[in-house]
Amino acid sequence: MVFQFLRFLLVITGTIVGVTLAYGITSQYENFLDTENAELKLAALLGCIGYLLCSMAGRELQDWLESKIENTNSYDLAWGAVGLLMGLVAANLLFIPLYFLMYRGFGDVHLSNKFFQSLVPLFHLVIPFFFNLLFAFLGIRIVGRYRSSQERMVDGNLGVPPKVIDTSAIIDGRFADLLRIGFIEGQVMIPRFVVNELQFLADSADGTKRGKGRQGLDLLNKLTREFPDHVILSNQDFPEVQEVDAKLVQHAKANGATLITQDFNLKRVAELEKIKVLNLNDLMNALKPIFMSGEEIEVQVIKPGKEQGQGVGFLTDGTMIVIEDGGNSIGKKVTTTVTNILQTTAGRMIFARIHPLPPGQPTKRK
Repeated sequence: MVFQFLRFLLVITGTIVGVTLAYGITSQYENFLDTENAELKLAALLGCIGYLLCSMAGRELQDWLESKIENTNSYDLAWGAVGLLMGLVAANLLFIPLYFLMYRGFGDVHLSNKFFQSLVPLFHLVIPFFFNLLFAFLGIRIVGRYRSSQERMVDGNLGVPPKVIDTSAIIDGRFADLLRIGFIEGQVMIPRFVVNELQFLADSADGTKRGKGRQGLDLLNKLTREFPDHVILSNQDFPEVQEVDAKLVQHAKANGATLITQDFNLKRVAELEKIKVLNLNDLMNALKPIFMSGEEIEVQVIKPGKEQGQGVGFLTDGTMIVIEDGGNSIGKKVTTTVTNILQTTAGRMIFARIHPLPPGQPTKRK
């Protein structure tokens, strides 16, 4: 209802401007139209043009405002209303001297050009309108920035950029542990379109996808209950963008946020857009223990290796150990000595040999 009223005011303003211009033109140029009732006909023509133009502009403006409000939560709307009110109050307080100047100082001014003289009342209307519009916009922007800084200050994360989580990181779930122990700082933003993608997976006929979707939704429910002021759902959307990954990049860019993901391709695209990316796989690889040649490791041989006589085992962090003489120890826990370490794109691989257990053996790493 409010938008329809504002649209009505815009249409009326456009019509009045058209009619005023028509009378201004005919008063200055008396023979502008060689016809009877020239003023009336030109006023009707320009008034209709102003009506049509402002009607189309008002419709587009109404649709744009409604879409923005639908994608904004009530908390942000309340702060926006405060900024709007403060901007309008400041505009009118500052505009009081100009009001006196316009209506008293220039009220009796008569210009030699009748056309410009006819436009004086129009400027009395247009100038205050745009002055109020400018200060209303500034008020909303200033209050919005103040609110964001206060929220970060309350959280103790002033200057820390927010984090945007993608679907792969939510399904994986390891970021939740990092959040609980305090390694992830700043506000964590979960875009609504990511939640929609998780819901789509949860409703899938494929059992694996359905399980991943439900796991992700359960994790989000737990986090929003544990950290109600830290983990928020963002309604910001980008209707012109179709792909979820592209929406994530735009969302992080618009909010100056850091993107947390496990998707290697998404990481590369985000880095091209100058967005900071935290890849959980890179983090886990960086946190794996570092072994030196000659160091002892206790590991269980799980399966035979590719070469004759080899056995393969794994550390608790997933690092693969190739035991060169462990083919006969499958299913047993053995003590090995590191002989070589190979760093690959998939991670770190350790080569070792079975080492006899000497007396007074030092504590082994597992």
